[in-house]
Amino acid sequence: MANRDLLVLNYHSIMGVDSDPLINKNIYRTEKELEQDILFLKNEYHFVSLSDITEHKLNGKKLPPHSVFLTFDDGLAVNYRKIRPILLKHNIPAAFFINPFFVDNKDLHYQRKKNLIACTVLPDEVDRERGLWISLFKKYGINADNFHDALSAVGYNNSNILDELASLFNVNIEQYLNEHQVYLTSQQIEQMISEGFWFGGHSMDHPKYDDITLQEQINQTMHSVDWVKNRFGLRYSIFAFPSRDHKVSMQLFEEIKPKTELTFGVIGMGHDIIQSHVQRIGVESSGVPIRVALKLEYLKYVVHSYLGRKVYIRSGEVKHRYITTLNVRRA
Repeated sequence: MANRDLLVLNYHSIMGVDSDPLINKNIYRTEKELEQDILFLKNEYHFVSLSDITEHKLNGKKLPPHSVFLTFDDGLAVNYRKIRPILLKHNIPAAFFINPFFVDNKDLHYQRKKNLIACTVLPDEVDRERGLWISLFKKYGINADNFHDALSAVGYNNSNILDELASLFNVNIEQYLNEHQVYLTSQQIEQMISEGFWFGGHSMDHPKYDDITLQEQINQTMHSVDWVKNRFGLRYSIFAFPSRDHKVSMQLFEEIKPKTELTFGVIGMGHDIIQSHVQRIGVESSGVPIRVALKLEYLKYVVHSYLGRKVYIRSGEVKHRYITTLNVRRA
């Protein structure tokens, strides 16, 4: 009934292996569950390559019935340690999307810095430095009497405060990075490329595109695509939007079109008005077996198709005004 020629599924990590205890509360697949997903997909679908998808999207090449492709976001070290062996075991093609600022463990995403501070700073330290952290938060436009409430209010655009808070409370981010390999190294990426995996940009440091200007979106996108392509000598250019893409305007796609062959979103099953933009299904956060997760996605797609709303339409304006034609799911 859905008549879908391609499904692209997106994952991030493995349950319970992250050095960040708060991130470990996220719903991911265990290693066993991820392998079960792959075995199910091998039995029910036909795995295709990135080249197949590019030819399909740009040149109209017909794909085999029930084609599927896997992607992994954020460039975490678990991709190499835990996920890569499973993919190699079953000869599964996949693409990985990385943030250049974090490759080689050079820095932490701002949310991870928030989590590190939240888990490290003790209550008596908060009380002792109360006047200083209140003043510091006010300097960045955050007014709160409770330290953790103020910390939770920190976003990408005022994330510079996190380094100052770390200094105030002697939270050594560099030491944390030395002790915990959070992200892939360049050598690991090079090895994975030699093994047949694909890599693309995922923005420079993973902001929410809803929170930054159009010019910042362009810079984040193009700089990450160029960095990955040039750093690893790739002949292709691909990009996956961090977090979500449902408010990304037509203008951004026009700006990045000359340098990106394919881009990827996370709205779910469905078509996008942008021919070279591929929507993905985030199955891991559902917490249900893949067979059930995909049935639900098929059902949503069939209902929206029946209602004449199977194509996602984007605004041509710089402002984030858009027409919702599909239910938007969280990345």
